[in-house]
Amino acid sequence: MRVRAPALSLVALLALIVGACSERPPDGPTSRSIIQQQHLPNIRLTTHEGRSVRFYDDLVKGKVVAINFMFTSCRIACPVTTPKLVEVQKLLGERAGRDLTFLSITLDPEHDTPKVLDAYAKAYGAGPGWYFLTGKQNDIERLRRKLGVYDRDPVVDADRTKHAGILVLGNEPSGRWKAVATLSKPVRIRQAIERTILPPSQWPTGAAVVNEAPYVVRDIVEPVDLSALPRRN
Repeated sequence: MRVRAPALSLVALLALIVGACSERPPDGPTSRSIIQQQHLPNIRLTTHEGRSVRFYDDLVKGKVVAINFMFTSCRIACPVTTPKLVEVQKLLGERAGRDLTFLSITLDPEHDTPKVLDAYAKAYGAGPGWYFLTGKQNDIERLRRKLGVYDRDPVVDADRTKHAGILVLGNEPSGRWKAVATLSKPVRIRQAIERTILPPSQWPTGAAVVNEAPYVVRDIVEPVDLSALPRRN
């Protein structure tokens, strides 16, 4: 399965790349207000519980959030990424819902009503502090582009079956934002979330981080047909 790299304008604003974390987060109210004005539109959405909310005022302001885009009829990436995020939520323990809010926003609002999203959330076992959201198509598209989760190729971007598998992580009060691929190992996603919650001075580093989920190096030897090579005297 291939995850396309989107144009992450919000992350680019903070000099970050997908899957990476900033060692020098922006400080002060200026960067926070710029991010709010340019990337966090206060559109109206509806939760899977049927509650009407504003994206910035009710879901993001003053919080740490993990945002992804999905749709319930997706048959390629979502059936893989949603269980991964459920596992991440379990790995976070008490922090999930207390220190972090998950926001999953549908790309197919015409089909994904609150009732459909509620059934989807229950089917996958999403826990408290995770909101599946729907709204007006134009508003969702504007939000997606403001967050930068889109493909630069307009043909690819128009095909929601090829939507980017990206989890946007934001600590709104501190103005610290980053992103990670949703197909990463759950423990790596949890680590990225913890680095979003905690100030940089408290980030775990070194072997303690790497050894939690060691990278596997595989030596793959492919058979080679040497019969066509010229003989040497």
